[in-house]
Amino acid sequence: MRVLERQRRTAVLRRAAFGCLKDGFTINLTSGCLHDCVYCYAQGFRSTPKDGRVYLYRDLPASLVSHLQRLRRPPTSVSFSTASDPFQPAGEILSTALSTFEILLRRGIPVSFLTKGHIPEEIIRLFARYRYLVKARIGIVSVNEEYRRVFEPGAAKIEERFTNIQKLVAEGIETEARIDPIVPSVSDGPDDLERLLRVLRASGVKRVAVSYLILRPYLYRRLFQCLDRSLAERIVGSYKDQPWQRVITSARTRLFPKDLRAKRYELIKEMGRSLGIDVRVCGCKNPDLPFESCEPQKNWGLFSDI
Repeated sequence: MRVLERQRRTAVLRRAAFGCLKDGFTINLTSGCLHDCVYCYAQGFRSTPKDGRVYLYRDLPASLVSHLQRLRRPPTSVSFSTASDPFQPAGEILSTALSTFEILLRRGIPVSFLTKGHIPEEIIRLFARYRYLVKARIGIVSVNEEYRRVFEPGAAKIEERFTNIQKLVAEGIETEARIDPIVPSVSDGPDDLERLLRVLRASGVKRVAVSYLILRPYLYRRLFQCLDRSLAERIVGSYKDQPWQRVITSARTRLFPKDLRAKRYELIKEMGRSLGIDVRVCGCKNPDLPFESCEPQKNWGLFSDI
């Protein structure tokens, strides 16, 4: 995959369009993502570049400063990222990430991020300095490195993500894990889930958000493009006869069967309770179940020692 540059034509900061993020702003450093996750819903966006291209927005830090100066009030929070990952394995992207986080944190603006990437030491040191303004979420669905190789080929190795967690927790940064998407018949075995939760707890995690894979029309095609046919058929077959419905911003989405989802979520919660982990179900991606918020707790800056 190649990293190219382009000028951003829309606002650097955008109001979140859904769910738990609605009160704040979101930011994407790139269009496209080097992690190239098989299940990524953003791959289906018309604006997402194809053919292995990832566009880094040119002069994004300077544009962010200009944008902040035009706002009447500073953002209540900024979330990274809805359609990419702030910690992709490219020097120019990581440099932009460092500058962007620094601009926000120096102004006292709280940030949260979700990543499956490796977080450089320099950025962890920055987060440590502003620890009470940072909420970290590490995406990790399986301890199986083969799973990562197949479904998340460009993302950080599983061991590196556990190292991310350990370093962030050691610095006093609020850190949780996101087990999302759980892939039916692939990563939802009870033994695999319990092993994952045990390693997360040993790494210092006390809070986890979970959700099953949601299927959209583009993802059907992508599964068959990226996976062995038998594996793709097994996954897609798990959603057979499920109705199309609106989930988040998509009007054509299929959910894993409700009864099976609810039972597996309850099992994960029971496992979590036994380990001292608070497990939440993503309410936005499970609209047919009682709503639970999986957004990091909003206690931004209450005890800031900056």
